[in-house]
Amino acid sequence: MPTTDLSPRPAAWQWPAAAPDAEDPHFRIVIVGGGLAGLEVAWRLAALGVDDVLVVEGGPARDLLHINSAHRPDQALRTFLDPVVDPHFQRCWTSESAPHYAVTTGLRKRLGGRSLYWYGASLPVENWALADWPEQVVADLRGSWLGGVPLYERVAAELGVDPAPLNSQQPALELGGFRLVRTPQAETRFGDDGRWYAYSPLDHWRHPVTGAALEAPRGIRFLCDTDVLAVDVKDGRACGVLVREAGPNAEARRISADSVILAAGTIESSRLAIQALCAVDPGRPPRLDGLTDHIVQGFFLRVRDDRASRGLPDIASGSYVTACEDGHRSNLFITVVRPEPGILQFDVRLTGEQVPGSGSHVTCEPTPGFPWRTAVTAELAPVDRDVVARQRRVLDEVWLQLAAEFGLTPAPLAFDDFDRPLRTNAFVLPESIGTEASEGPFTWSSLLGTEDHEGCTLPLGDVLDDRHMFAAVPGLYACGPATFPRMGAANPSLTTLALARRLAHVLAADHGPQPHRVAAEADA
Repeated sequence: MPTTDLSPRPAAWQWPAAAPDAEDPHFRIVIVGGGLAGLEVAWRLAALGVDDVLVVEGGPARDLLHINSAHRPDQALRTFLDPVVDPHFQRCWTSESAPHYAVTTGLRKRLGGRSLYWYGASLPVENWALADWPEQVVADLRGSWLGGVPLYERVAAELGVDPAPLNSQQPALELGGFRLVRTPQAETRFGDDGRWYAYSPLDHWRHPVTGAALEAPRGIRFLCDTDVLAVDVKDGRACGVLVREAGPNAEARRISADSVILAAGTIESSRLAIQALCAVDPGRPPRLDGLTDHIVQGFFLRVRDDRASRGLPDIASGSYVTACEDGHRSNLFITVVRPEPGILQFDVRLTGEQVPGSGSHVTCEPTPGFPWRTAVTAELAPVDRDVVARQRRVLDEVWLQLAAEFGLTPAPLAFDDFDRPLRTNAFVLPESIGTEASEGPFTWSSLLGTEDHEGCTLPLGDVLDDRHMFAAVPGLYACGPATFPRMGAANPSLTTLALARRLAHVLAADHGPQPHRVAAEADA
């Protein structure tokens, strides 16, 4: 992406632009959740001329910069990998499968959400996973959308990343039998201290480096520090939301809407969906199956670059990726950094698919009031255990090649129990690595729920129709990774942005453009 203009911008508007204080406020569209998916839909709706959109966010509208723009690299990494130090981190469920979906698993409750934390990796879902998606959705993503360029290519081009498949790109790192390309990342670097930020829809409304306000998002209102307790369902149709603003004396109130979009993160969106589905069908079990997260494990190695025998010291720092073939259902990432002269650090990891199934699910406990208590259950199916084993063989292969390159003892890697690892992905924090006396390798794995990649509880073509609407609850829609029928091995953000644009066009066709409410109020 292009270099950012660092010059200050005048403040054209101030956060938050709150919803009007009325006894019975009504909006054409209410979006539940102000993260990557929800804000992208809102921005696309506004661009299409759809006015009267309200975004309801449970967290505050402050600290609107990406963590890597707002903080030094080490502090940003700590905020990302150790969310307990993040004041915006909250968990709204209990885990029945601890340590999975426990401890460091939760939401980033702030306007911008996880879009202010991600590292920009922009990979499309693989064809072998898209085979289980609705045919029309796949055609729009891969074939042609609205008679032109497919969604994946459009969105990738706008993010400034190469839309070509990984196996057709020129390799930038060759390590034994692995040919890796630069990881496609929707990031922009600025300044002289290695700072950068990844794309957020907020970039359209505030300067991504200075935080100064840009042009106000015409037609969009924001209601922050406000929890959505439930979707309001009448006569089998979604007709608004029940909300409660922050504060000790706050009372629940209703906001009516023609359409409601769930974009609150997979687990919170699942809770709201379960409550709505049970309102339509009281005999329905309060549960949604298919919860997935990516299966991620790797190793860390720190070596002196003067030990290399064949040119690796000349490798540029950065992130590299390749797809693992032959049924591994994983992508191999190798990140190389030079923390100090003469030292190379390798962070080698594989990100693989957990297949949706009944063993992992979100369950609610019905009560007279809202929100319902929510619990998460997670387990790996036998096919997922096979992915874990295949990943470990690939990691062993990469390690043995690095050991030969640097003259290290090529002992096999030692892995912990995947369900109870001694080292998690937080091990790559500098203070954790610094406590180790040897160079490594040090293996680690991510607990389910810690990659911020949860999905698949509200799949298109099943719970949702191929227009993103709940088959059982007209007027209720969903976006984000929860709507993926299968996750694949790819990071979900590129697909989330592509589907957000698709959903915005669906709603724009239904609602059509109308006079801007904000302008009409000003004229009155």
